[in-house]
Amino acid sequence: MKKTQIIAIALLSVAAAATFTCAGPLAQIFQTQPVSQEVQWRTDLNAAHEESILKNRPMLIVFEADWCAYCKKMKGSTLSDNGVAGDVNDNFIPVHLNLEDHSKIAEILEVNRIPCTIALSPRADLLGRVVGYVDTVQYRETLGRVRALQARVERQLAAQTN
Repeated sequence: MKKTQIIAIALLSVAAAATFTCAGPLAQIFQTQPVSQEVQWRTDLNAAHEESILKNRPMLIVFEADWCAYCKKMKGSTLSDNGVAGDVNDNFIPVHLNLEDHSKIAEILEVNRIPCTIALSPRADLLGRVVGYVDTVQYRETLGRVRALQARVERQLAAQTN
């Protein structure tokens, strides 16, 4: 064998070994894995309201009950969707309340059916309401309308103080 052939074979061997050795770690680095995200629920309404004021974000209050089949369905699909969870965590102060444990709050907020989602501004203005089970698309559309209304309210308040 000629010297150039030996060098070429050696280089190919090194390249092949490097490929097999690095393929696993490199593939893991460049592979995009979806990050599973969950809503970071608060259960203390008063503390959530204080956080809402501090961060100037609306509260998203979800009323459910253990016996409610549609609540379980919504929690297992709509509210566990990565896009919904990310939107809720980034733009709201999410509060999860059990209807039976918080019946007085539910009465004040006029919750008559569950699941029920109520969006309140940091000043406790009603920004939106979702009653019953809705899919991911409908829920995200509602969240968008709530964010737009919150922004409009903030602009009006800023104009009044100036």
